[in-house]
Amino acid sequence: MRMMIIVQLLLTALLSLVAASAPAASTNSAWSVRVWQSDDGLPNNIVTGLAQTSDGYLWVANPSRLARFDGVQFEEFPARSLLDGYNQRIVTLASGRDGALWAATDHGLVASLKPGAVRVFTNNLPALLVESMVEDGNGALWVKDRGGNVVCRIMDGQVAQLPLAGSYRSVTEDCQGRIWFIKNGEVGLFRNGQFVTLTKLNESGSARLTGAKAGGVWVCLGSELFKFDEGSPPVLCGSFKTQAKSTDPTVMLEDHTGAVWIGTSDSGLFRYDGSSFENIPVSHRQILSLLEDREENIWVGTGGGGLDRVQPRAVALEGMESSLPFETVQSLCQDKKGVIWAATENGLLVCRTNSDWQTVSAETNWPGGRVGCVAADQSGVVWIGMRDHRLYCLRDGQFTILQARDGLVSRSLRVLLPSANGDLWLAGYGPDSIQRLHAGHLETIKIPPDVQMIHAMAEDTDGNIWIGTSKGMLLRVRNDVITDETSHTTGTAISIRCLQATPDGSLWIGYAGGGLGLIKDGHYTKINSRQGLFDDHISQIISDDRGWLWFGSDHGIFRIRQQELEDLARKRISQVVSVHYGPSEGLPGLQANFGESPGVMRDRDGRLWMPMRTALVIINPGFLREDLKPPTALLKQIAVDDQIMAQYGGVVPLGKVADTSRSSIALRLPPDHRHLEFVFTALSFNSPENIRFQYQLQGFDNGWVDAGLERRASYSRLAAGTYQFLVRACNSEGVWSAPSTGLSFVVTPFFWQNWWFWLAALLAFTSGVVAVVRFISLRQLRFKVQALERQSALERERTRIARDIHDDIGNLLTQVTLLSSLTLRDRGEPEKTGEHVRQISSTVEQVTSSLDEIVWAVNPRNDTLPQLIDYIGQFTVEFMQTAGIRCRVDLPDHPPHQVIPADVRHNLFLIVKEALNNVARHSGADEVSLQIAATGQMLELTIQDNGRSFDAVSVNGAGNGLRNIRQRMDELGGRFQVESQPSSGTRITLSVPSHGKTG
Repeated sequence: MRMMIIVQLLLTALLSLVAASAPAASTNSAWSVRVWQSDDGLPNNIVTGLAQTSDGYLWVANPSRLARFDGVQFEEFPARSLLDGYNQRIVTLASGRDGALWAATDHGLVASLKPGAVRVFTNNLPALLVESMVEDGNGALWVKDRGGNVVCRIMDGQVAQLPLAGSYRSVTEDCQGRIWFIKNGEVGLFRNGQFVTLTKLNESGSARLTGAKAGGVWVCLGSELFKFDEGSPPVLCGSFKTQAKSTDPTVMLEDHTGAVWIGTSDSGLFRYDGSSFENIPVSHRQILSLLEDREENIWVGTGGGGLDRVQPRAVALEGMESSLPFETVQSLCQDKKGVIWAATENGLLVCRTNSDWQTVSAETNWPGGRVGCVAADQSGVVWIGMRDHRLYCLRDGQFTILQARDGLVSRSLRVLLPSANGDLWLAGYGPDSIQRLHAGHLETIKIPPDVQMIHAMAEDTDGNIWIGTSKGMLLRVRNDVITDETSHTTGTAISIRCLQATPDGSLWIGYAGGGLGLIKDGHYTKINSRQGLFDDHISQIISDDRGWLWFGSDHGIFRIRQQELEDLARKRISQVVSVHYGPSEGLPGLQANFGESPGVMRDRDGRLWMPMRTALVIINPGFLREDLKPPTALLKQIAVDDQIMAQYGGVVPLGKVADTSRSSIALRLPPDHRHLEFVFTALSFNSPENIRFQYQLQGFDNGWVDAGLERRASYSRLAAGTYQFLVRACNSEGVWSAPSTGLSFVVTPFFWQNWWFWLAALLAFTSGVVAVVRFISLRQLRFKVQALERQSALERERTRIARDIHDDIGNLLTQVTLLSSLTLRDRGEPEKTGEHVRQISSTVEQVTSSLDEIVWAVNPRNDTLPQLIDYIGQFTVEFMQTAGIRCRVDLPDHPPHQVIPADVRHNLFLIVKEALNNVARHSGADEVSLQIAATGQMLELTIQDNGRSFDAVSVNGAGNGLRNIRQRMDELGGRFQVESQPSSGTRITLSVPSHGKTG
């Protein structure tokens, strides 16, 4: 068995290598084929299985890796990441009714992938290459191997191998959910637990089945197609022709229209529409898988050509391969009989009947010359503008010529316009004029000078003739009067390439680089690429009968809904949606032609004909399906600083990465992130390259942000807070989806952005403010107290001075007054008078001495320690000399220069004076010493006499002198000590802080 599998794989690989690729889809085919290959991101050009899951993704199985496709990008998934470690190649896919994706491997393993759950089935499944899987009406999965010898059924989680007799070529499901089979030409149903044969067909090699929507099945035997239903005989529908002598059908499906698609092993893809077979030109002749998606696109998995999408071709090209004698057409029209007439760039006149082109200018009755433009009027006449000063009129096969002698002024005709009233308007290179052929006579109408070349003319519904020139002038002819409307439109010289009037009364203007102009109801609007126009170089404009305007430009063909353009002109919207047709539709390098008119037309069948530089484009708007269903917008990925934080999972398990498809996702982003990126997509396959997006980050953006075709959005660092990201998409029909389920996430704050930090900061700030206020208040209070203390000290000093003056000087002056009175009274007695005078003199000296002491005490220049020490030393010496007592003074040489308050100096001086007075009055000493020492913050004074001793304890504080000394020392915060010994006299020690009172 294993050898058979290897042989089958080798044969498949060999066939894929030797099979010649089918030719690329012809541009004039009825089908448009878009191909994705490895260069486009497809993991492998061999596509063995296709399926579409409930979320809209297209899944692709190939020999490399399973891939998920959104129409633009392939995402690869290794099998081992999906199948719980089984590293086997996934070869076949199927979609389940419950939203599951069924995946089978080349070794028989089958897995069910659902959102959030993957289940792998291995029991009773042989290790054989799985060829096909189909689900019946009961939800059971039927699995068939490549050789057809094994059919298994997976139902309710159980795997069962069904008994077989013969080789089963194909198994399928019909519209009723029943399982059909074919083996050895026998076609039948699985019924009551067994396979029941219903009919017998002639066996002719390989066979395939597919269910029919009308009931029964389609059967393909070789190249023959049958329709068969229970109770009716098989009906042979026909056979398709192949280049090979024999071919094997590989896959089949019936599409939404009832057409049958048949993929073959080496002859490509065929389509049966109910009457005939058609070979669809795809990228490879070996077809391995088929799928019709929800948008009615046909997907084809080939054996080497990649993945193909097949759609009805709405835009076809005709060139020299389709009998057009020259690929560049510059003027087109259709006559009354339906014949298409064209003027080629090399000057030929050609016509098209029954899909064949004929060169009229090569026929024998041709008058000769090179053609510039061609137009047909309502009477059936074909007018041919020549490049050599002639105008041809073709009526009933006969040519009539108008030239210069008939009044024709243009040297080379480039523009013809048959008007509604039967006139023919002409313009070209030559004098600054246009002409009108009216009732067989040519009339000349002068136009402004230097208009350069006239490129286009159009007639609106009001009968106005509009003229556009290469210089950018827009002229209007009304009742033979020409008006320059340029100043009412662009106001500047922008070259006009084309004009088109539509039945609603609008005039559309195509500019060279200036976009699109619209004149309607007297109002002018200019539209450019910033407002959604695909290209600003507009060469051709034509409307279809389905509400669209089609444009030929320098970069291909695009269309826009006319209503959208009018809504933009009325400022109801700010953007229009352009649908571009380019390389993805097999239309590479198209550039519209311009310069001659009429240059574009709509025929009686509704088809649009547009000349390009390299081909003639034929647009069939009827082939375009109106996709009114909005696309599904999905958020695919969130990356923070290039690290993926969340992804879209769907049926894929993501492991530890958050899943954006889960509404309960709780995403928290760090506060120090630098860059945040959202990647999104839309699941629509009709025209994925034309899908537009808008996104909004609620909490940051004020409204929807237009992303255009871009599928990602980036933000720099976001502030802390809660955000919700929304995205919506617009398909090529202009239908917007509802915003996708918003993904909410939180940007966590820095620690200083938390409420508790701000509360703590507020408390700290409040405490700081309170502390500062308290400090300032205490300081101000201290300043006030100090000021009060200074004020109080000043008051005390003033009081002391007043008291000293009153007590000492006042008493002495009173004494002087009394002695003076006595002197006057006793002036008759000289002795008494002399005594009184001596007393007066002594008293005055005491007054002087007291005044000196008072002045010294209040003088601020004496508020230093050296001044105090000098003054006390000098006073002691003078006082002891007056008392007749020897005096020794020991003073410090360099006392510290400290400030001593006046009250301290005064009290200390009085203490010393009191002590010296006690020595002079009571001690009887003949020698006194004064020692002053300044140590640190203390000032120590020692007075030692050699007089009589006394009992210091008994007299301590008893006398007024010692009591005054002790009281003053207490005021100064100092210490007072008295020591008296019979042998050594009395010693008084005074210790006072040098900075004054401290306590």
